[in-house]
Amino acid sequence: MTIVYTIDVYSKVDETLLLEIEIPENKLSGIAEIMGWSEEDKKEFLLGIGVYNINENQAIKLESLLCKKFYSSNNALQISGGSV
Repeated sequence: MTIVYTIDVYSKVDETLLLEIEIPENKLSGIAEIMGWSEEDKKEFLLGIGVYNINENQAIKLESLLCKKFYSSNNALQISGGSV
């Protein structure tokens, strides 16, 4: 089983998925720190359990970590992991 970790960008207007950004596994420790997860939250996320909302401050830090631009006040952001 392979787990894929993503940041999902949704329209606040109609909840359409606009963008899905895959997170490289070597960035997961930085992600956990930015998200402020406990060890339990981090462990569950690594197992592909849980979906977390991303606030503006977290989004800006995540953009820097991942070298990708995705934040807009017009969109809702979530981070998740799931098996494929």
